[in-house]
Amino acid sequence: MIKKFDPHAIPIRTVADLLERLGGIAPERVLMAPHLGTATEDDVLRLLGNPKRKIRAELIDGTLVEKPMGLLESIIAGCLIQRLRNFIEAMNLGIVTVPDGPFRMVSGNVRFPDMAFAPWDSVPDDLSTVKIADFPPVLAVEVLSESNTPKEIAMKLAEYFDRGCKLAWIIDPATETATVYTSAKRGKAVPADGELTGGKVLPGFVLKLSDLFAATKRPKKK
Repeated sequence: MIKKFDPHAIPIRTVADLLERLGGIAPERVLMAPHLGTATEDDVLRLLGNPKRKIRAELIDGTLVEKPMGLLESIIAGCLIQRLRNFIEAMNLGIVTVPDGPFRMVSGNVRFPDMAFAPWDSVPDDLSTVKIADFPPVLAVEVLSESNTPKEIAMKLAEYFDRGCKLAWIIDPATETATVYTSAKRGKAVPADGELTGGKVLPGFVLKLSDLFAATKRPKKK
């Protein structure tokens, strides 16, 4: 279970304080330009649209924090996105965003869920001009990377649910398990032989974790 983390309870006097405020993350993930505390949504979009090197950098209290994704996490996220899109599109339930999809939080921070679902009744009629979603990720998914910390994930969960999220899945490739949250404080562990379900958000959706992680393994020869 991930405990709720209040980053603003930590005064910033040193670089170590800043890193703790950001969730106890590694210093190499913090971008120094623009100056700490002065970054804006325009900077998020500029980095995301950089043709030479696209960078997913979340905006946290005016500081840009890179969100890296390794090959394994990318494969798992891609498999999950495919399964969910097949289910959601078959029933015309709404939209699915991929790891490059930014969402604006109530705090003004910008987060990039590894995958998110939003029903049609929560999104604007015309998405062509929407650069950063101003509607909630009703289902938000994070696939853990080595650089993620429990405090960082707790911060994300708190912001997702404050924004209107109803269901969050935290996928752990290291243990091939997951934790399902229906609030920032209420999580249920899913073992490796368990399954993810859509609950009230996506009734009828079921995915065995073993099937999800099978995408990362070479099939056995018959």
